[in-house]
Amino acid sequence: MHTQDLESSDEHATLTGPVRAWFAHAFPGGPTPGQALAWPPIAAGEHLLLVSPTGTGKTLAAFLAIVDKLFREHASGSLSEGLRSVYVSPLRSLGYDIERNLAEPLQAIQRSLGLAESPIKIGVRTGDTSAYQRRKLRDKPPHLLITTPESLSLMLSQEAWHDQWRGVRHLIVDEVHALAPTKRGADLAVSLERLAAKAAADPCRIGLSATCRPAEPVARFLAGPTRACRVIEAPLPNDAPAMVLEVESLLKPDEAPHRGLTYRRLLRRLERALGGNRTTVVFANTRALTEKITHDLRRTIQGGSEAVAAHHSALDADRRRQVEAALKAGELRAVVTSTSLELGVDIGSADLTVQVGLPGGVSRCLQRVGRSGHRLGVASRGLLLAATPAELAGGVVTAEEARQGRVEPLRPIAAPLDVLCQQLIGMACGEEWSTDAAFDLVRKAGPMADLARADFDLCLDFLAGELAAPAGAVESESGPSPRWTAPRLWRRRGLFGLRSRRVARWFRSNVGTIQSEESVRVLDGGVEVGTLEGAYAERLQVGDKFLLDGRSLEFRRLEGLIVHAKAADGESSLPRWSSDRQSLSAELALALVEFREQAARMLADGPSALRGWLGEVHGLDPRAAGVLVALFEAQEQLSEIPPPGTLLVEESPRDDGLTYTFHAPLNRSACEALGRATAARLGRRFGRDIAMVVADLGWSIRLPEEAQLQATEIAALLTSVGFADDVMEGLDRGELPARRFRHIAATALMVLRNPEGGRRRVGGLLWVSHRLYPMVKALCPDHPLLRETRREILEDLLDVPRALAWLATQPEVRFRSLPGLSPFAAAWVDPSEPEPLHFESPAEALRRLHARLSTEIGGHHSG
Repeated sequence: MHTQDLESSDEHATLTGPVRAWFAHAFPGGPTPGQALAWPPIAAGEHLLLVSPTGTGKTLAAFLAIVDKLFREHASGSLSEGLRSVYVSPLRSLGYDIERNLAEPLQAIQRSLGLAESPIKIGVRTGDTSAYQRRKLRDKPPHLLITTPESLSLMLSQEAWHDQWRGVRHLIVDEVHALAPTKRGADLAVSLERLAAKAAADPCRIGLSATCRPAEPVARFLAGPTRACRVIEAPLPNDAPAMVLEVESLLKPDEAPHRGLTYRRLLRRLERALGGNRTTVVFANTRALTEKITHDLRRTIQGGSEAVAAHHSALDADRRRQVEAALKAGELRAVVTSTSLELGVDIGSADLTVQVGLPGGVSRCLQRVGRSGHRLGVASRGLLLAATPAELAGGVVTAEEARQGRVEPLRPIAAPLDVLCQQLIGMACGEEWSTDAAFDLVRKAGPMADLARADFDLCLDFLAGELAAPAGAVESESGPSPRWTAPRLWRRRGLFGLRSRRVARWFRSNVGTIQSEESVRVLDGGVEVGTLEGAYAERLQVGDKFLLDGRSLEFRRLEGLIVHAKAADGESSLPRWSSDRQSLSAELALALVEFREQAARMLADGPSALRGWLGEVHGLDPRAAGVLVALFEAQEQLSEIPPPGTLLVEESPRDDGLTYTFHAPLNRSACEALGRATAARLGRRFGRDIAMVVADLGWSIRLPEEAQLQATEIAALLTSVGFADDVMEGLDRGELPARRFRHIAATALMVLRNPEGGRRRVGGLLWVSHRLYPMVKALCPDHPLLRETRREILEDLLDVPRALAWLATQPEVRFRSLPGLSPFAAAWVDPSEPEPLHFESPAEALRRLHARLSTEIGGHHSG
């Protein structure tokens, strides 16, 4: 794998005939650097990863050399029917965008050649494709097929598609950086290998990305460990304006954070932004805040109901497509979104993106800001609004890292066993397999390259029903459901295959790795609006009002998995979606700690020196600079600003015990690993229930009465010995492992999200975490899905490797006993709403209560 820089040569000459003529007419300024660099290796059939900034024409960079080849075949009379190229997008909406963007040049070239129709056919196959269109695509495939990872997996499992893959010469994966670190990406990587095995020759793979650093792991993900892959990192065109990103504070220096106050200021600031731009895209991080801002902006903006729209993954797909179409047509003044517009959708009319709070990473920040300025010669403009001092400090660092282009390195996922199980079932749906051949094929996929044969065999043991399991466990309340122990595959004499056609139906109705909490559909007058989490919907009472699609709805009744509602006026509650969780990347967390240390050095020369540095170097206005000066001054007066190589532990009193706040230069994932291990060790030591809060840059633990830590005891709490086991023990006091097992069991088709012929009621999947998970742990502790649960928690959700690496540096422990919470503890960790962790047995709690009451009674009598 190698990186190619821009060379001065006429790469435009790669295109020929009518394709070259169309491009020269449509783009008289010539190709962008990414296009000029990509066309020759694509035409030569090389595997290629193109990293090129947003708005530089990556779609045409990927497709035009392919289209040019097809038109040359047409001119020579050798163009035959059948698939030639498969394009995979993580977003359905992006696929439809690509179809429209390709239709323009194909129709223009068709007209220039005087043809009645284009000889090159395009087709789209997603979950929204009708049964009629699916059959049509299968029976007469287009030359260019646009699809999603899930639909590709489905097609690969169907025998009718097997011969259609022979002619595929190119595989294009868009937004490849968004797939590489995920289980969805691991699933796609195996699917690409399955497709390549059915093609007459190994297809050329093309990956497209605006942000991925370093590029080599993404190239390995794209092409697998055995293929050479050219990496092209294309610069912006020379005349491209620089991105503009500003940070503003919603607080004044003399104010404590106040949600009501800052929210009112937020709305006024958004109103000004909308007034000065054609279209503004507002990123609100959570679906609940997206709903609230959309609803409130509609009340204050003229024509609000038509001018402001919400867009997030819990809204109905048709509604999202309507919003996307209105955006592209320039009919909206604002769209408010959580994360769903970060990728793909081309918003040509957007002049500004506003980030409410922190995006969490440089890559995400650049993606969001890049949604604006999608026109030649126009700069992408972003505005980050901070409601707290911690957000303001994080915003300053995020903006600086984004301006410097310091994108976080991606960490591809490693051999997820639940994905392997689903892929093995999908492979068996179409044909019998040799166990050795299946293992060899799966290991060609980058994420599966290090898969151990023992893990592969264990997954086959599970799918063939050969592992210890509780007899008769079935999916409850879901109609004619399968026993979770029932074999999905048969296996004998080195071969395996599908147990029954019923398993194939299960696979096709449950394919994919995208997991969410159990949800219910919301209908307003029979029209689907979106979804709510089942746990939230169950608590609704008749007459309760909630926001969805930026409008107020009144709950009428819950029937199965359907909420019936009607439009309403008045105050409404915000739905809760438990999957909304924003945190900093590891790199941003460290940069933020280094920024705080720099601020401490400046503060040593006085507040004016710090204020000047914040204004001159980081571009903060006097009000925003004053907010940070006040924060850093207060922290230095009460405690200290901890440098990166230290662990600052602050002890502060509460009415019911002591709170210990640990400040570390780590993001939430690593801090949670450390916090869980610390909690488990303290729980064992004191035998009492404790409480914990985890955040970026630290965690806090609340100890009960009479429990206290000494400064000399801190280091022993942070030993790496038995660390992973202690992390899991700390987690087992809550619900995370059981909840993750539920998702993993669904991906592996141990249980079915969509049971065949069954109507599940709300809470129907809870038996998986409450009953099935403990049974599997007790009877088969080495089950591959338990192993995957542990791996996912320790490596993907938490960051145990980074936590251990930090412990290995032996950070200096600093201990301070304070009269109250320090400003940094309040700003970053905020231990006001901790999670309870139960270590004390009911019998011991009762004994202790009895002893305390006896003492109090005795003291009362003696008085």
